[in-house]
Amino acid sequence: MSEKSIQIVAFNNPYPADFGGAIDMFYKVKALHHLGIKVFLHIFYDKRHDISGIRTYCEEVYLYKRKKGVLNHLSFQPFSVISRKSKKLIERLKATDAPILIESLRSCALLENETFSQKIAVRNHNIEHDYSWGLSKSESSWIGKLAHFVEGYKQKKFERILNKADILFNISKHEQSYFKTNYQSKSMFLNVFQGYESIKSKNGFGKYALYHGDLTTSDNIKSALFLIKVFKKTKIPFIIAGSKLPNAINKLIKDSKNISFAEISEPQQLQELIENAHVNTLYSFQRSGTKLKVFAALFNGRHCILNKNIIDDKNILNVCKVAETGNVYRDAVTAIFKEEFKLTENRKRALAAYNDLKNAKIIIENLL
Repeated sequence: MSEKSIQIVAFNNPYPADFGGAIDMFYKVKALHHLGIKVFLHIFYDKRHDISGIRTYCEEVYLYKRKKGVLNHLSFQPFSVISRKSKKLIERLKATDAPILIESLRSCALLENETFSQKIAVRNHNIEHDYSWGLSKSESSWIGKLAHFVEGYKQKKFERILNKADILFNISKHEQSYFKTNYQSKSMFLNVFQGYESIKSKNGFGKYALYHGDLTTSDNIKSALFLIKVFKKTKIPFIIAGSKLPNAINKLIKDSKNISFAEISEPQQLQELIENAHVNTLYSFQRSGTKLKVFAALFNGRHCILNKNIIDDKNILNVCKVAETGNVYRDAVTAIFKEEFKLTENRKRALAAYNDLKNAKIIIENLL
């Protein structure tokens, strides 16, 4: 096994592993390296060019600057795809016979007019056009709505390129059903890579509820606003954590007595907030992929309340409180603050299915 190699084409820099797609890619590379696989990593990047944290797990790391010129928006191809084209990438991929794992439809431009002798797999992080159309609904500006809607239309049309792959590794049961139904390539469900090896949840009571997320994305902002409305009708302390405070959120919470914002600049800050919360609150208006933040909450935190757009694993849903509407969410929060948290065997079993090394072995067995 130690002589086996894989070439991975990443749609963004996996380091630091601080958002969903990066987390899945980073811990995938780490797990493959741990199992003795030589990883040749090709990264399309924009501002994230630090590879110091991922370099240790790779034989080679190659960087390709995304081409984000305005004219690319006028292309018939999705901007997310055309901005990730590179002749040098194709040359390097063909220079070895190691199989290729392409991360996301966004990185699939290389399949368009090329024929490869190697086995090729695509990791679908979500259904891209559904994700873009979801962003379109969450956007507040009409320009943003139009841009995401058009991008989604282009992505849906471009998606047929997936028939050129040998294997599709899909990140949730919903995605697995979609791709298996619509494409001839071998389609397999492959759980998320999430990085946690043990449960650190503390028994007992916490003092506040927590929501954390990237507050530069429209869905997370919309979700935070939804939760603010929930907690404004309670006296329960509620902390919103992120690296940036959007004006829309600031306006709603600046005069609130029980809602505050915590600026996150270091991972340890977020870790401590998750560990000490009584309940981690999650919500999404988009049904796309699996939201990786649920694992940060379940491996490190106490109670968890979410809606079904976060994850479609029934075992995970069964160890969380599920709430879809504002009133139901408020009732769940109020009730859960009276409950002492105790780690259950059901939670241990549900999380045991998310094992990065077992996941990596599935890739090895089917692609290498």
